[in-house]
Amino acid sequence: MANTTPILVASGQYVFRDVLTADNALAPVDIAAEAAKVALASAQANTPLAAHIDTIAYIRGFIDSIPGGACPLGASNNVPRSLAKRIGADPQNAIYGREGGHSPQRFVNEFAEKIAAGEMTMGLIAGAEATGIMKQALKAGLPLDWSEQVDGQLDDRGCHLLFTDYEINHGITFPTQVYPLFENAWRARHGLSEAAHRTLASKLFAKFSEVAASNPYSQFPTVRSEAFLNEVSKENYWVARPYTKWMVAQDAVNQGAALLMCSVDKAIELGIPESQWVYLHSYADVDDRWVSERPDLAVSETMRLSLNAVLGSVGKSIDQIDIMDIYSCFPIAVLAACEAMGLDWTTDKPLTVTGGLPFFGGAGNSYSTHAIASLTDALRSKPQDYGLITANGGFLSKQSVGVYSAQAPAKPCHNADPNLQAKFNALPRAELVEQAEGVGSIETYTLVYNRGVATLGMVVGRFDDGRRFLANTDAEDESSLATMAGETELIGRKVRVHHKANKNIVSFNLD
Repeated sequence: MANTTPILVASGQYVFRDVLTADNALAPVDIAAEAAKVALASAQANTPLAAHIDTIAYIRGFIDSIPGGACPLGASNNVPRSLAKRIGADPQNAIYGREGGHSPQRFVNEFAEKIAAGEMTMGLIAGAEATGIMKQALKAGLPLDWSEQVDGQLDDRGCHLLFTDYEINHGITFPTQVYPLFENAWRARHGLSEAAHRTLASKLFAKFSEVAASNPYSQFPTVRSEAFLNEVSKENYWVARPYTKWMVAQDAVNQGAALLMCSVDKAIELGIPESQWVYLHSYADVDDRWVSERPDLAVSETMRLSLNAVLGSVGKSIDQIDIMDIYSCFPIAVLAACEAMGLDWTTDKPLTVTGGLPFFGGAGNSYSTHAIASLTDALRSKPQDYGLITANGGFLSKQSVGVYSAQAPAKPCHNADPNLQAKFNALPRAELVEQAEGVGSIETYTLVYNRGVATLGMVVGRFDDGRRFLANTDAEDESSLATMAGETELIGRKVRVHHKANKNIVSFNLD
């Protein structure tokens, strides 16, 4: 009887930290190829594996994740086939994924389904970022050209906007300006001042940096102490309240990772030893709605639904999960996930296997490829353990979750709840006022900085009847910027809002 149970049989990672020259300035696809070669070799098969790969999925580059975005140094017209050419593969199916940090886990979920159904023989998932090289090369004026033309089939799944016109008009477009809205809502819900929250976040991320410092694939392998993270300084300046530089994902990285998947039967055919097999036991995918429509910005319902569905489907509590990587682009991504599954964030159990996006490196949409690679490596050395991946895309917008183990599952790998998206879609939405006039209360906010200078206040507010509005400070309103930069708690405070041109303007002057 055929055994099409899907397994992960190998992984590979690569990081570039050398002094940059014109000769070693690798393009992202070159970095991905280095990681893929490591993965293919580490499978320990009795035959070369590249010729057996029938599907390659390449995680969408970060610079391609905004419609119209383009690398200033050029790029391949068919990235997965450029990768295939470098490793000696000729897949039937080449996929360039959608935007979002959930993509690596979602591809694992998709590949598992196709392998189990007999629709895929062997699949490679890979991704890389060379933003650090690109920035250095442009600054140094290195004559680099990463353009490449490759023929062949391509399933380009495109990129899609994560925000509405209303949100664009009010600055809800950049992660460093949107996640602070969630963070401040969360701390207020828990009764924390900004200072108390910064202390909490510093304790959390200091532990992450310790993991990153010992990870050979980290871009920034340096321990950042709790005291350093808690202090606003020249090296740890304000980005957007309550975030300083080292509280956010660092994108100037040169990192790649790759995952190799096939069926149990295929692994046996190719002589891949059972010690390499890691099983995906259960998974879940669910997408949130627009940020402005979410009723409570302090919680993530998509995290709650996906995490509890997956844990429930394998009959495990979070206390029974031994190894995990909780997506960590900002503290709130970790805190909200912990809250969603009933895990005390102060646990001694590590919450990351890499070191997290601020310290290991924020490898664009491909960060969780590294997390899955690290987690599966850890499970191979501890075959009795279970591991959990949470992968997050957009603005807590897309969740993909997986539970793994080197132990074969009691029942086949499965979607924890195929009705999860429908259950989420049935939840209520916030009622919006696009052209706001009157006095309301601050629900959450952030203050955006540029080179240490406060430049923009962003407010999410509510009128007394519960309707929500978005608003920004006026460019000339230095008084409101000063108020937002102060120590007085702003959440719950009354503000006046009026509509001007295409946006709502907020002021702390109620007269």
